[in-house]
Amino acid sequence: MYNSQVKLVNEQLAIKHRAIVAIGCSFVQGQGAINDEIFEKYNFGYTEAEPLAITVDNNIAKKLLSEYPMLSQSPNGKIDFTFMEYENAFVNQLCKVNFNEKYVPINLGLRGCGNRSSIKELYFNKIRWDLCNEIIVIYVPSGIERFDFINDQTTDHFRWTCMWPNPSPDKTDTPRNDLWKGYREAVYSDKMAIIEQIGHVQELMTWCNLHHAKLIITPGFDRRYDKDYFKEELDKNIERDDSRIINKNSKQSWRKKTDSDRYLDMWPWDKMFKPNNSTTMAQLALNQEPSITNKNDFYGPFLNNRSPNGWITACAHPGQKAHKLFADILSKHIKRTFIKGVNHA
Repeated sequence: MYNSQVKLVNEQLAIKHRAIVAIGCSFVQGQGAINDEIFEKYNFGYTEAEPLAITVDNNIAKKLLSEYPMLSQSPNGKIDFTFMEYENAFVNQLCKVNFNEKYVPINLGLRGCGNRSSIKELYFNKIRWDLCNEIIVIYVPSGIERFDFINDQTTDHFRWTCMWPNPSPDKTDTPRNDLWKGYREAVYSDKMAIIEQIGHVQELMTWCNLHHAKLIITPGFDRRYDKDYFKEELDKNIERDDSRIINKNSKQSWRKKTDSDRYLDMWPWDKMFKPNNSTTMAQLALNQEPSITNKNDFYGPFLNNRSPNGWITACAHPGQKAHKLFADILSKHIKRTFIKGVNHA
């Protein structure tokens, strides 16, 4: 969150004393969830520097800025949709529309980051948790492969740097290239990533227990948060050579260990929630697209090309109506599970 948002959150908590907290990556922050009518009127594209770039002239830009006070313009003239995306994000819709502003929405989503950082945002933002009598946490875990480091160059929202087990985006030889290569070749395996995720969720559960918070988990897009998959990977015996590189010539053996079952039981499977029987938030959005046969690939087909009915945006994220649908389903689940004596229709 930005410091300005935290200030407003604390002012509302002093009045309402109830909060719904969303934790995750860009799927939680709301990236791409700009108003549908803007998507329908104007052309958008994707670049690494600007994941959702609108193509308009100066007159149209001025018109948009006048019509939508949440929009702003960066020094290079680009329109910034960040706070419109926050407004349309599911946690905001859930609190303001579905629960008639009885809860304070707290959006801890971090675009481009993983779960290590998003969970720790519970501490790094100066939120007055002591003012809360009721907290519901909606955890939307990102990809298991992401690993985050603190960013020592800022303290306002962008306080993390994320790493993937992929080639570094740097085009020249840099220390970051070496870091990413080391992570990819000498640290990463799906087993390693799963154990990391189990540690992260244990940290979140400890926080929830401390604050008597209720917890719901729905992955954003990664379908690997699955008990059978976790078990298969945890049972593997990973073999590495003296330089920590995985020995690809040896046969990967599956060796049952006591620790693998213990690790498996440490994930709160009873907190997992499948909205409309969808494994992830991305799948929920794709299930609304009747012409799309592959309901698992939300990224490749739509990057730089919005899905036919707009449930996935041109930056390959759930659109405004996907966030609204997720909020509608979550509200019913919350009422059924946590709130007694409420009409659940």
